Amino acid sequence: MKINKSEIAGALVALGKLVCRTSPVEVYRCIQITGSKDVVSFRTQNTDETLTYNGCTENDAPFQVFVNFDDFRNAIRSSHNKEVQIELETDKLAVDHIQIPLVNDTGRVVTVPDDARMTMLPAGFVKMMAAPAGIIDRSDYRRILRGIHICKDGFVATNGKEMIHIAEPLKIDDLTIPLPVALLATKSEASGTMRVWKEDSETCFQIRTGIWEWSGKAVSGNYPNWRQVVPVINTLSHEVELDDGHATQLMTFLKAIPANPPNNQVDLTQGTDGKTLMVKSDTGMYSRLAATFAAPWGEASLSVNRDMLVRALQQGHRRIAFNDGNSPFIVTGGIGQYVAMPLFVHKQAQPKQEETKMSEVKTSVVAAPVPPVVINREPEVAINPLDELSSAIDDFKSRIRAMFEESSALSRKVKEVALAQKQKERDFIQAKRAIERIRMAI
Repeated sequence: MKINKSEIAGALVALGKLVCRTSPVEVYRCIQITGSKDVVSFRTQNTDETLTYNGCTENDAPFQVFVNFDDFRNAIRSSHNKEVQIELETDKLAVDHIQIPLVNDTGRVVTVPDDARMTMLPAGFVKMMAAPAGIIDRSDYRRILRGIHICKDGFVATNGKEMIHIAEPLKIDDLTIPLPVALLATKSEASGTMRVWKEDSETCFQIRTGIWEWSGKAVSGNYPNWRQVVPVINTLSHEVELDDGHATQLMTFLKAIPANPPNNQVDLTQGTDGKTLMVKSDTGMYSRLAATFAAPWGEASLSVNRDMLVRALQQGHRRIAFNDGNSPFIVTGGIGQYVAMPLFVHKQAQPKQEETKMSEVKTSVVAAPVPPVVINREPEVAINPLDELSSAIDDFKSRIRAMFEESSALSRKVKEVALAQKQKERDFIQAKRAIERIRMAI
């Protein structure tokens, strides 16, 4: 059979997202190629997910083989033809006469039951999920927050400090899917369907969009009640809006600010003319931008993280609304809505000094006691300069000895901390290997 080189090369970019080259399970390092009448499918999988690309081609007979993913990809790249010739031999697969040995395995078969609940997904939903996926913290210990929540109100993602909600009405029960790295890599713009079913007390799903199929297991657990965090924009008292030109100017300014962890604080205030947005960082850099305010801010200000503000502007948002510096603010105008918590700035109240009138000042004159004069009757003893120098040298030596002792103690503490860190890393690696062995046993 023959298949277009550029199409399969582009598909391998997304398929490779699920390939684990260090996995002890061989099938997780392979690509499954299945041929049927006029259709050829390429599939990769890991412990929880599978991704399938379906292409059209003329095929002589049905077949199914497994080959190493890297070997197959290198063979495709080495081809100089627009159409790649794929031939199946006894124990090898020939890609434009490049021999690739077959792998003996059956892989995992995803079977969607007939009673699976189906939901229609709108066109461009893959691109919609790219925005919330960008704020997910993959290292978060809460596994439920490492996925995208799908509900009747659309798509939601949060990392505990910021949240993105893409409003898209869906007829579906609440479900949290793992971070769709492979699905996002397909860049599909078509509409699709989502089927959900139960399998061995676990919730499974399959998303079909165009020529792609992505299947996996939903993340178990209860997603946080994100609805109570989103403020009602009509109740927010302070609002500012930028046009596209000034928003781009603001992004350029924010990216030029040197990092000042952990907060990278930026303060937003209203100018005295009421038509200027003052942006000042904690590093001393500031900028003035023309903006539109819904009402005067007075002394109100908003302190935000620089990176959060850049992320909101990159998603096309132009309108910022908030109540005060201690409640969530919302940024809208672009893709969905962006909600985050401002930085809390503790302002110490300066005590007011009471002014004292001159007429109330009373000056009283008190006679100062005269200390008695003690006359030293003992004769003065002349100090020998050599003895004084010797004493100073001994004192200096004792201080140097104390400094060396403190330095040795600090050096020992540094070595102890380094050993403790290495022990933690060894424990982590052993635990990771134990979890991997348990998964393989299951």
